[in-house]
Amino acid sequence: MHKLFPAIIFILSLAFTSCDDNTYPRPRGNVRLDYPKAKYSTFVSNHLHASFNKSDLVNVDIKRNDWVNFRYPKMKATIHLTYKDIKGDAEVLIDEVQKLTYKHTVKASGIIENPYGNPENNTYGTLFEVKGNAASNLQFYITDSTKHILSGALYFYVAPNPDSLSPAIDYIKKDIIALIESLEWED
Repeated sequence: MHKLFPAIIFILSLAFTSCDDNTYPRPRGNVRLDYPKAKYSTFVSNHLHASFNKSDLVNVDIKRNDWVNFRYPKMKATIHLTYKDIKGDAEVLIDEVQKLTYKHTVKASGIIENPYGNPENNTYGTLFEVKGNAASNLQFYITDSTKHILSGALYFYVAPNPDSLSPAIDYIKKDIIALIESLEWED
């Protein structure tokens, strides 16, 4: 017992002299992403045969006569816009856009279709919201169903994580809706 006594005293003294600070779990923090209030200017494009509202945050890259990219450098995102002339094949071109959208079902947890129609501007289309870890979260097409079709797809240049991308997706979705609602065809 005499040999164990010093060891017991040492262990007890360590227990009683340990730090008095209590540790508490830190509250969960979320990244705060503040985007500026959306401002739009009219974008006229001979390449896309249309004019529409474009976000002032966008950098425009003209790739070809029928392909224009709207880049959001701070969000690491791009909307790829493609124009096609309709030559009696409107249904085929619309099916093409829908097939490209539904290819994301492998990773998507769901796809919501938001139809759009404005007879005054002769514009009709659909905005597709692709939910889940898909490569493209928003896709759309807009057409007059006789001459023009414009399609677009949003891509981020980061890993597809819907939780962290959600604020940027919501922000850009408003820009896409502004584009769709203001589009007028140039003949």
